[in-house]
Parts: sequence; structure tokens; C-alpha cells
Amino acid sequence: MAIFPAKYFTYSTKYPESGTRVQLGRSYQFDTPPEAPDQRIFVLNLQGMKYFLDISNDIDRVYDPTRNLAFLEDFYNTHKRATAFTLEHPVYGDVVCKFNRPLEIPEGIQGGDGQVPSFEMELIEQP
Repeated sequence: MAIFPAKYFTYSTKYPESGTRVQLGRSYQFDTPPEAPDQRIFVLNLQGMKYFLDISNDIDRVYDPTRNLAFLEDFYNTHKRATAFTLEHPVYGDVVCKFNRPLEIPEGIQGGDGQVPSFEMELIEQP
């Protein structure tokens, strides 16, 4: 299974509503546990991503995959939202994920030599 290439990011974790809660009268409620594992959503804030050029001034799609936006774009186009891959999560270890939303590449930084500002990407865990 392929490994998510970007390594320079901060993240947040969203847990879904799990189980069932029924509100009864007089401030009573009845809660049931979930029937399946939680499917967490990881929101990654990617930083320092840029397009690199090779010596002939073409987009270099292999140099430094951890920061290479062309490499990430190829990775996304290979997997889209259908194929799972491994995220090496700094807290939870290796987590099997898929893209939760389509990739959105921001406009480049003027004079940034191919660099883009930080941007978010959502991955969804595949329990």
C-alpha cells in the first residue's frame, strides 16, 4: 500500500457522532454504544509545498516527495477518493486512509519560486 508522501503538516482530528442518543422526558437520555469503529477525519494543513524544476526547466515530479506538489498531485490522481493508502500519523502510527475531499491546490506565492501557501487536505480513516 502506498504511503502518503507529504511530511510537513499540522493536523486536527474530527471524530464522528457515534452511537445513538435518545432524549427522554425530564432530562433523561438513553445512549447506546456504536456498532462499528469510529471513522476519524484527519484535516492536514500542508506547509512548504512547492513545484520544483529540473535542470531543463521542466516540472520535476520526483525530487523531494515530502514537499513536492507535483508528486502530491500525481499521488492524488492515482488514488482519487477510491483507493486507500497509508498515512504515517505522528500520534496514531500507520493509519489506512482515503482522500475525503478532492485536492484543491492554492494559487502560488508571487515570487515564491513555485511555492504555494499552506493549505488543507482532508483524509478519512478506513477502519
